[in-house]
Amino acid sequence: MTGKLDRYVARTVMGSYGACLLFMVLLTILVDLLLSLDEYLEVAHRDDVGVVDLLTNLASYYLIFAPFVFVTIAPFVTVISGMFAVARLMGANELAPMLFTGRSMMRILRPVLFSALFSAVAMAVCWEFVVPVLSEDLTRNRHQLTGESTGAILERPILKRRSEDLRHTLFCRSYDHDLQVIEGIELLIEGELAADCQRIDAESASWNPELGDWELTAGKRTAGTLVSPQALLGFPDLSPDQLWRTGKEAKQTTELSYSDLLDLIELRPGRDVYVLGLHTHITFPLANFVLLLLALPFAVHFERGSRIERVVFAIIVCAMYLVTDLTCQNLVSTGLHPVLAAWLPTILFGSMGVVIFGSIRT
Repeated sequence: MTGKLDRYVARTVMGSYGACLLFMVLLTILVDLLLSLDEYLEVAHRDDVGVVDLLTNLASYYLIFAPFVFVTIAPFVTVISGMFAVARLMGANELAPMLFTGRSMMRILRPVLFSALFSAVAMAVCWEFVVPVLSEDLTRNRHQLTGESTGAILERPILKRRSEDLRHTLFCRSYDHDLQVIEGIELLIEGELAADCQRIDAESASWNPELGDWELTAGKRTAGTLVSPQALLGFPDLSPDQLWRTGKEAKQTTELSYSDLLDLIELRPGRDVYVLGLHTHITFPLANFVLLLLALPFAVHFERGSRIERVVFAIIVCAMYLVTDLTCQNLVSTGLHPVLAAWLPTILFGSMGVVIFGSIRT
C-alpha cells in the first residue's frame, strides 16, 4: 500500500513537472520567435531561402536552444509544478485519506522534493556537458538565421603573458579556430629597459604542430630602428586551444561549464564576473529546493484556495527570489564580493524556507 501511494504521488508530481516544463519551454521559444521573426523573414527573403529550408533552420535552432532555456527556468518550473501537484491532490480530496493511513505531510510531499533533486542534477549536467557543447552550434544557427558571419571565429582577441622579465601582449584582428589561422598580428614585447622593447607584426599566422609554434606570413621584428624578418611568433604557451579559450570570455557565464569557469578564473584572476558565474552555477540549482521549501507549506495551508491562487503565490515567490538574486548580482559592480552576491539570496530564502517548512502541519 505504501509503495502504491508513493508511486501515485510521484506520477502526479512528474506529470505536473513535465507539463509545466513543456509549457514554459514552448512559451519562451514562442516569445523569442515572435520577437525575431521579422528579421528571420527579411534575411530569408534576401538570401532566397525557401519556406522548407527556413522551417528546417528554425527547428534546428530552437531544438538546440531548449537546453539553454531549461537551465534558466528549471527552478521556477519545479516550484510551480509542485504547487500544481499539491493543488490537484487537495482538489480531489486525496490528501486527507493519505493522512488517515498514518502518513505525515512531509512523507506525502517527499516525491515533490525528489523532483527538485532531479531538476537540480539535470541543471548541473546540462551546464557541464550540454550547454558548452551546443553553444557554438547555437551561435552558428543564430548567425545563419540573422545573416551574420558564421564559423568558429574570434574577433579581436587580446592575450597577455609575463615571461621572466618580459611582458608579451598579443593583438589580433581575428582567429579562425577551424583553420587555425590568425589574421592581423601585432605582438608587443616589453622589458624593464626601453631597449628591451620589441614588436612583431605579420599579416597572418598558421599553427605548426611539429614546431609547436605559429608560422608567420610576412612577419617582421622591430627593435628600435632595426627591422628583421620573423618566421615564428614565439608567444609563450600559445596553442590553438589556448587562443580559442580566450574567446569564452566574450560569452555570457550562463553558456560556460563549471570547468570553463574554473579555467577562466585561473587565466584571469581577479575577474569578479567569473567568480560570480561559478558560484551562481552552484546556487541556482539549489533554488529548486529553496523555492519549494518556501512555497509548499503555504500550498498545504491554503486548503480552500483554488489551484490558480496557489500557482499565483508560487509565481510571486519566484519573482521575489529572482529580484533579490539579480539585485545582489548587480551590487557586485559597486563592491559587493561575488561569492556573497551569489550565496546571499540562497542563504536568506533558504533559511526562511527551512523555518517555514519545518513548521508545516502534519
